[in-house]
Amino acid sequence: MDPMSAIAIATSSFAALKKGFSLSKEVYTMANDIGKFMDAIDSVKNVHKEEKKKYGSVGEEALKSFVAHKKAQEMENELRNFLIANYGFNAWQDVLRIQAKIRKERIAMREKRRRQVQQAVEIAFVILVGCVGLTGIYLFAMYLKG
Repeated sequence: MDPMSAIAIATSSFAALKKGFSLSKEVYTMANDIGKFMDAIDSVKNVHKEEKKKYGSVGEEALKSFVAHKKAQEMENELRNFLIANYGFNAWQDVLRIQAKIRKERIAMREKRRRQVQQAVEIAFVILVGCVGLTGIYLFAMYLKG
């Protein structure tokens, strides 16, 4: 995802969060918006880690990335301050810890799924080779018999 798209998603999610904050909604009722916001912020932060085709000048790309990163930092700081003000000093650290745990679980699940697919392909290959081998032996036996 390019930085401008990610920051647009983060901005719209953050607008929904700010509206919820102003209406004194509980954080748990805004979990979906918070999740979208945090995902978009991660996308902005990790924009340079992704391999993708680049269009436009290097300066333009750098400026867009810088602006998106700064905007993301501002919104993230505002969310952190809100959580700390309403839920205590450790609230933001708790959110970050839970986010890291979920991220690790997702990575582990993707790796497990990848291993399962690889194992299924290997089993299918062994079965295929076995069938071809048995068919070859059968055909050879028929040739010798006939």
